[in-house]
Amino acid sequence: MHRLFAIALCAICFAPASSFGVDIKNIRPCHGPLGATRYDAKCLPGDVLFMTYDLEGLAVDKTTGKASYVTILELVDAEQKVLFKKETPNDVMPQLGGTRMPGDLHVIMGPKQAPGKYHIKLTVHDKLGKDAKAFKYEFVVLPETFGLVGVSAPAIGFPGQHYVTGFALVNLTLDKMNQPKTNVSIRILDAMGSPVTTPVQMVFPQDLPMDTDLTKANFVPLTFPIYLNRVGRFTVEVLATDVLGNKKAELRYPMTVIDINGFTGK
Repeated sequence: MHRLFAIALCAICFAPASSFGVDIKNIRPCHGPLGATRYDAKCLPGDVLFMTYDLEGLAVDKTTGKASYVTILELVDAEQKVLFKKETPNDVMPQLGGTRMPGDLHVIMGPKQAPGKYHIKLTVHDKLGKDAKAFKYEFVVLPETFGLVGVSAPAIGFPGQHYVTGFALVNLTLDKMNQPKTNVSIRILDAMGSPVTTPVQMVFPQDLPMDTDLTKANFVPLTFPIYLNRVGRFTVEVLATDVLGNKKAELRYPMTVIDINGFTGK
């Protein structure tokens, strides 16, 4: 189970800093492994909260070249009750040198997760350095409603790559025929906020995946492939409208396309 931005970072509370020993840096909520930065601290039941971080200043054994540490992940509710706890030992070798190791964590919200305030606490014990640090990240679980969950979106890509965003719509309002009336619009904006192409439109029930039965599971998994034809900084924007329920859900995240030649030349 290893491995929210301007507004979100204010919710992260660090243990007292020390000039020596292990430290936890670059804490970042994101949309999946190596994912784009997540801008909010709100989750729906069934969502996944994913975060990355760096451990700096780990002690390294001079004989084996390995660092040895334990991470303890806890999920705590508003009443300070620990709902989940997982301890993971790590014996790793920093093969590129240095004393830094990347890490990540994720927490999966249950489909009937109670709404309210929660926080994640991650504690790192450096066994060789005899030191420990922790951070806390606060977030909110919303009541069940129409929205997007389980977003997976890489932070970067390269020209010529087929880049894919994945997400799911949940809690669509159904008519008397158990069918939704939902529209999804996806557009890509450049660094100035201007659309670069015509938005992609999906209309449900016409575009529902085959054999979808929303009476059994009110959940529609979707993917959005993008062929990356040029470098630049972009924003992907997803707007979903539940017409019958008169509700909207929006997702925005940054995407950077990098020129790989800039890193491989002499």
